Amino acid sequence: MVNDNIIFKLGRGIYTAHKVHTSEYTPRLRTKAVKVGKIIARQFPFVSVSVLDGQVFADFQHHISSNNVIYLEVDRDAMESVFHTLKQKGYAAYLNPSKDFVYDNIDLSKEAVIVKPLISESPLVDFKGIKTPRLEKILVAVYCDDDLDYLHSSEWSRMFDNALSMYFVNQNPMLQY
Repeated sequence: MVNDNIIFKLGRGIYTAHKVHTSEYTPRLRTKAVKVGKIIARQFPFVSVSVLDGQVFADFQHHISSNNVIYLEVDRDAMESVFHTLKQKGYAAYLNPSKDFVYDNIDLSKEAVIVKPLISESPLVDFKGIKTPRLEKILVAVYCDDDLDYLHSSEWSRMFDNALSMYFVNQNPMLQY
């Protein structure tokens, strides 16, 4: 039935009778974010690294906010070493800041790097040789992560609705993550 275009595959074991007009989300990273990711990957070749550009959130927001922060997720054991490396290279870096610290001390409109722990089950995709989160992980992070608290409440539900209307969201990895 899939080959005859009677039903359409949405994900593993998920089908619909309606043609889906949404496309798969393609991540994007600014040159600066790619540079940070490559610096860390080169300096720490055995550490898993994921880079998220804070400007991606604007793609889904209703009330667009400025976010020039690069979110760098690494293995928990390497967080401090990565943080100190970034500081030595002149980056405004923060080590797993709390919600209150973000509100009080980080200007999201200025470039900075937030170093956070990488969850081992995170759905990632390759972008220019750098691992970056898939849309499912971005949506979960917006809902759960303290450093993204400014996006909670009604903005999160709008972002989720916008993401669902624009892109295909595979709910299995999102629920697993």
